[in-house]
Amino acid sequence: IKEMGVNAVQFVPIYDQANDEVNMKFNWGYNPLNYNVLEGGYSSNPHDGYARIKEFKELVTEYNKEGINIIMDVVYNHVAGLGGSNFDVLMPEYYFRYNGQTPSNGSGCGNETASENKMFRKFMIDSTKFWAKEYKLGGYRFDLMGLHDLTTMNELTAEVKKINPNIV
Repeated sequence: IKEMGVNAVQFVPIYDQANDEVNMKFNWGYNPLNYNVLEGGYSSNPHDGYARIKEFKELVTEYNKEGINIIMDVVYNHVAGLGGSNFDVLMPEYYFRYNGQTPSNGSGCGNETASENKMFRKFMIDSTKFWAKEYKLGGYRFDLMGLHDLTTMNELTAEVKKINPNIV
């Protein structure tokens, strides 16, 4: 990869997804479950949280040693399913946008998140800071970024740049 002149590699979403981590079938990772947990299906032992963390940190470290940034595809615009989601259990209807009584569907998944709401904004900022600091990521690719409000994206960018001024 380095010999090809690549300076960044983007991964599909690597956070925990709503799937079978032992018998994983390919998916694009657009079924977010736990945003701040590594997906077990990508590790050598999906039942061992330490293995997930250790292996991913080693991978990022080795790429960074070669001057290659890891870019994480993030999908904060929706979750795998609204009903019973961690956000909806925590505070029903707060973390999602609604058109009257109907969940907004800008993401095509029927459960568009509401980044303009103070606590979801805080969650997005805290989450991206966590990944940048803990795993030394070099950047993010936001799925359907247009669904997030500009204030959130500007605040998020300013905060992650404090951790890594060169973050993409």
